[in-house]
Amino acid sequence: MTQGALIGARFALMIDLALLMGLPLFWWVMGMAGRRGVVVALALGGMALSALWLFASVAAMTGMSITSPDWPTAVILLTMTPIGIVLAVRGGALLLALLCAAADRPRLAVVPAAVAAATLAWTGHAGATEDMAGTIHRMADVAHIWAAAGWIGALAVLCHAVLALRPTRVEMRCVAMMLSHFALMGTLIVATLVVSGAINAVMIVGWAQLPALTDSFYGWLLGAKLALFGVMLGLAGLNRWRLTPMLESGTPQRAIARLRLSLLVETSAAVGIIGLVAWLGTMDPMG
Repeated sequence: MTQGALIGARFALMIDLALLMGLPLFWWVMGMAGRRGVVVALALGGMALSALWLFASVAAMTGMSITSPDWPTAVILLTMTPIGIVLAVRGGALLLALLCAAADRPRLAVVPAAVAAATLAWTGHAGATEDMAGTIHRMADVAHIWAAAGWIGALAVLCHAVLALRPTRVEMRCVAMMLSHFALMGTLIVATLVVSGAINAVMIVGWAQLPALTDSFYGWLLGAKLALFGVMLGLAGLNRWRLTPMLESGTPQRAIARLRLSLLVETSAAVGIIGLVAWLGTMDPMG
């Protein structure tokens, strides 16, 4: 029960921080105005979910209910472990994101949001790696987090645009332009995810232990994550080279329906990956 609460808190926090960074990033890349209310909601959500994650971590450590936390343990985590610094940095970054929204500059929230998202690297396996290897591991994990946030933010905007799309020339052209312009950004995101993901795998498990993953539950979950990533890659390619040209070629009804299905499945795969990451982060890779 307590482990499930911890996984759920990690999952919700990862989704929130990914959107908080990914949406302003996509707005900035596409030259879109952005939505102040969305940034405010996600920043406040990040604060609330960070507190929930702390209580869930305490509950998982002590075996007590998340609704009746062991306060001495919480104090120890905040004052005698890196968690206190992580939450302080994240809280300050989320406050800056709120100030960007208050100043009606929601796209500028991408900078503090990137800092807030990066703090996730210190609450998983990368945070436990020491010395120079730990620095490399955390750098790779931050790059992985930022790339994933960029993809998730783009999917959120594109899904909203396609679901609300009407078969008019102007709207179809706008959506087709967004999909086409995302191609370069998407290529950079995929390359970053592949390289940083490979570094993370080696850092967490080690070269010698990689074959042993096939016989572990952790390895099976990691395999499921990679399979979902493959699904996302395939659908992204389908959107770029088949469905976007179809949208521009004069067959809007079929293109819109297929784009909606493709983006919804791709987004579902992304949500599934984050769920698996939230679970994997609580496990011993060789346990």
